[in-house]
Amino acid sequence: MRYIPIRELKGNEILGATLTNAKMQTLAKKGTLLTPKIIDRISRYGIQSVYVSDGPIEDELEEEIKDTISPHTRINSTNKIKQSFDKFQSKVVMQKTSLKYGDTGQDLYKGLQDISNDLIHEILLSKNTRVMMNDIKTASDYCYQHSINVAVLSLIIGTSLGLNSQSLQDLALGALLCDIGIQFVDESILSKKEELSKSELSTIQSHSTIGYEYLRDNTNFNAHVKSIVLQHHERMDGSGYPKGLKGDQIHPLAKIVMIADVYDAMTSDRPQRTGYNQHDTIEYIMAHAHNKFDFETANFFARKIVPYPVGTYVKLTNSQKGVVTKNNPSHPLRPVVRTFGKSSITHNNDVRLDLLEHHNVVIDKIIHHL
Repeated sequence: MRYIPIRELKGNEILGATLTNAKMQTLAKKGTLLTPKIIDRISRYGIQSVYVSDGPIEDELEEEIKDTISPHTRINSTNKIKQSFDKFQSKVVMQKTSLKYGDTGQDLYKGLQDISNDLIHEILLSKNTRVMMNDIKTASDYCYQHSINVAVLSLIIGTSLGLNSQSLQDLALGALLCDIGIQFVDESILSKKEELSKSELSTIQSHSTIGYEYLRDNTNFNAHVKSIVLQHHERMDGSGYPKGLKGDQIHPLAKIVMIADVYDAMTSDRPQRTGYNQHDTIEYIMAHAHNKFDFETANFFARKIVPYPVGTYVKLTNSQKGVVTKNNPSHPLRPVVRTFGKSSITHNNDVRLDLLEHHNVVIDKIIHHL
């Protein structure tokens, strides 16, 4: 199974993973033949990439590509957060004020606490928290699906850093809430495919302040959670927003969420572009680990990313093409590749090449067709 942009499909591929929305409705089932008609229907839901199955090649894969959390937990959590956010937004719009004590604040807290408990429980019990898959998001439910992903990724970092149970709970709640202010931004700006104007960009950037202001007087959430909501777009060098905070001025948990947020946003398909692959995204984060992001936090996260998941088509520096069949956990940039075509090191058209043993060959780039 491999992740591929819809624009790269040639037709008649087999869908490798079921597509659903936040209402648990199936958009297309695993095993569906991707005809032009089906591809067009999927595209209309705002989906720009899918997983496809490669038949006989998959029989040679030495491990299975897995999501970090179960499909049931992901779908159920997305549905719950959608209900919680929508109810909160409708009450706020009706009252035109922040909610200090009312039922709405309590309902939001209860709904998100249930989600965070489920996520923490599943991640703590997981034997493998490596990030292998990109979550496929629909345009209409992007905000909710993004919030779940940011919480999952933040918890992976948090457990790696050895945070205690209370800090994990605060981290999960803050991550789930970090984009609640987006609910109050005009949808026409969020879905715009053209380049945003300075005014529109400023409106989107205001979401962290808006979210914080609506939660500021809500006694259900503590100061740690509220700091994450306000500060998750700050940067270590002061180049972030809304206050241009630097270094230790930024809450430690916000430093975690900022990385999770950037990673999921970059690997997600958006109206303006197709998502970046795992390798390029983690390279971006590590390239800025000394200025924009906290170095220790970024370093822990980078170790959890599988840049070339099994099933990925790649081109090697020896000009051969191949498919990744197994990952070397201690050296994620050097997986095992089944190659196709002759090269400078072999005259065989088909060979199993462990890049951990062949130091003169590395992956040049990800490709979509052999």
